[in-house]
Amino acid sequence: MCATPHLPQHIGAVGVCEDMSEFLLRLCGMSGLQLPFYFESNRTRGSSKDRNHLSDEARLKFLDDNRLDYEIFQNATQMIKRHANESGRVFSDALERVKVIQAAINQLENPYIHSSMVFGFDDAFLSKVTSVIRRFDLAPVNAYLDYARSRQPVLADMFDGFVDAVHNGVVSGWAVNLSHPEQQVALEVRVGAQVVACGHSGEYRPDVASAGYPTSYAGFSIPMPADITDGFHVTIANSTESLHNAGIWRQGWHCA
Repeated sequence: MCATPHLPQHIGAVGVCEDMSEFLLRLCGMSGLQLPFYFESNRTRGSSKDRNHLSDEARLKFLDDNRLDYEIFQNATQMIKRHANESGRVFSDALERVKVIQAAINQLENPYIHSSMVFGFDDAFLSKVTSVIRRFDLAPVNAYLDYARSRQPVLADMFDGFVDAVHNGVVSGWAVNLSHPEQQVALEVRVGAQVVACGHSGEYRPDVASAGYPTSYAGFSIPMPADITDGFHVTIANSTESLHNAGIWRQGWHCA
């Protein structure tokens, strides 16, 4: 259920498989990539004459079983439409040019006969692709890239962490701001929606760095009020985002 708000908060370019050119163009717009083109693979032409159609009952059941995925898909589609509307002609002109060039690339021979698992695509073939691209005026594409990079979205920080134990009135664990690992992470202990204690990371935890995280100073120990008897959980401050193993905990619970 958290995936939908995470799309605009944490992902700079959202796209759908139905329009790979649109996604790659937007991806280039928020990164240092310059050429929003790709090689097709496993392309199937035409359709089977004997293909059976789903019954309405089966189709509705499939939609219901995958309703959360469809909600994310619909939300992503709306984000893409908003971006296109906000960008106007600078985006539509660039996308039109990208699709014309992509169609020309698709006319080349199977690119995978010019590649290997070890060395990737053959330089001679890539030069041939580049020559196809250079036949076209890239000005509309470059205009959009300049536009998009001047309007980079401000993405929310991403966090990770774990509650290790609750012992002698102290809840302890670790938390890391993956976007800014040099910063301490503000934390809240909550009973329901009520904040009953606060703290932050910063204690030395070499095991966290050994596990691949970008800081050793990720530990936290938060004293709990003595009168808290209800179950509580640990979250990132001013957020609904919880740590792993965040709760529900109770006083007196601890890990040996």
